[in-house]
Amino acid sequence: MKSNFPIVVIGGGPAGSTVATLLAKRGYSVQLFEAETFPRDHIGESLLPATLELLEISGALKDVQAEGFVDKPGATMRWGASDGLWSWYFKETNKRFPTSYQVSRPRFDEILLNHARNSGVVVHENTRVDSVIFDNSRAVGAVADGHQIEAEFVVDASGQKTLIANQLKIKQWDEFFQNIAAYAYFEGGTHLEGEDSGNILVESVNSGWFWKIPLKNGVSSVGLVGDRDASVESIRGIGATTWFEQQCANSNYVSKMLKGAKRISEVSVTRDWSYFASKFAGSNHCLIGDAACFIDPLFSTGVHLAVYGGYLGAAYVATSFETPALADRAAGSFDRMYRHQYDHFHALAKLFYSGNRLVDSYFWQARQITGEEWLDSRPAFVRAVSGQSAQGYERSVLGRVELPEGFSRNVADIESERRKLDETSTNHSLMNMHLNLAESVEVTRDVVLNEGLFVEGWKIDGRGITDLPISEFVAVVLDQCKMSQTGEQIAQRMKRSGADGSVDALIERTLSILLRDGVLTT
Repeated sequence: MKSNFPIVVIGGGPAGSTVATLLAKRGYSVQLFEAETFPRDHIGESLLPATLELLEISGALKDVQAEGFVDKPGATMRWGASDGLWSWYFKETNKRFPTSYQVSRPRFDEILLNHARNSGVVVHENTRVDSVIFDNSRAVGAVADGHQIEAEFVVDASGQKTLIANQLKIKQWDEFFQNIAAYAYFEGGTHLEGEDSGNILVESVNSGWFWKIPLKNGVSSVGLVGDRDASVESIRGIGATTWFEQQCANSNYVSKMLKGAKRISEVSVTRDWSYFASKFAGSNHCLIGDAACFIDPLFSTGVHLAVYGGYLGAAYVATSFETPALADRAAGSFDRMYRHQYDHFHALAKLFYSGNRLVDSYFWQARQITGEEWLDSRPAFVRAVSGQSAQGYERSVLGRVELPEGFSRNVADIESERRKLDETSTNHSLMNMHLNLAESVEVTRDVVLNEGLFVEGWKIDGRGITDLPISEFVAVVLDQCKMSQTGEQIAQRMKRSGADGSVDALIERTLSILLRDGVLTT
């Protein structure tokens, strides 16, 4: 084993199972402590295609695919400016995973935890971790059911218990998404038909918005996200079940689909959906999944942020052991990359809430943002949606809502700029043009993510890009562009250094990509 004392992972959900699996496969001694016994109830059934890519890396995807979960092509919504339903589909932008899954979370989480166990993780179920032991700021162990456990690294994947964030008092509530969710499971009734039959249904109503998710065997997950304070007051007066049933009856589409359906669970209520820790990583510890942050569930990002956090967390832990000199810088890169993903989803949900004009009620009025807020903020998100981000569906959904003027103007400006750059790269030989590094773009040496480890390398920051690792070849090209060299001059210099004749085509392709992404300018 690569460690004298085990790596302790707190929590066996998707975040904890993923980080534990990846570390065990690298040969580390990993002990995972889960307070409950799986399978256990959990909400959050709708997955994103980007999550499947990460499950493939951990090796759990085959088991998930074999379970026969409902295929999820995308989402169908009553939202924005039109009273009717409209849909968007993953296949429009994701060719490798054109569908995702609607999963039963008790079974899905059990699959991931069993995969971790089969990968060599020592799993302790029904064992609650009460606190993390720190020596100054360094994590050195944990207390589980009253017993002290030494550890060389502690990963907090404790979910909404947010163990370390509460212990260190670094948890911050989101002022925009002050919501509450009530949900239950139903058997029977109907759902969407045809191509949309596996979609999640999202319906905005006066009091907030409903989800309806089709699961296996004719079961549906149905939930309502509403204003925290107003909803709690009503629930206290009439009870959660009566309040939830009244809200379902007042909906348009969900109420019709629930005709003839039988509720097969109690109505559950959870408060304060959205928060984040001010630090995601520290000395010999990190926070991942809901233990680090959670965003309103509008775009089903919870499981993705959990699995992505597990992937990044495993890289940070492994780097701390295998290249200790890079540990502090790896912690910084882990934090920036994870927070960048959180900020992206947060901006998407915030804009989408603000753009709903179907319903005029207290809930929606309280969640408006002004155009001025978006004139200079979230530049990375603006640049992503003006092109096509990694998630792939942002443009589809934002095109259906009323966006703040400042945001729309920034997107239009960037799209105009990109069209001009496309014309330049199409109609002119970039090999004969003098290209320059764009203003605010930096090419620096830092620790970057590479095949499950943080390593010394080159990266690009600026113009909506955060910690983008690049090869030595691209770094050399960009260095020459700082001196306003043409592609031909760069090629000649490389050939004198031993590069073969094919370098010309590679340089031209590289320049074309960098120009379109705004890293270079003419």
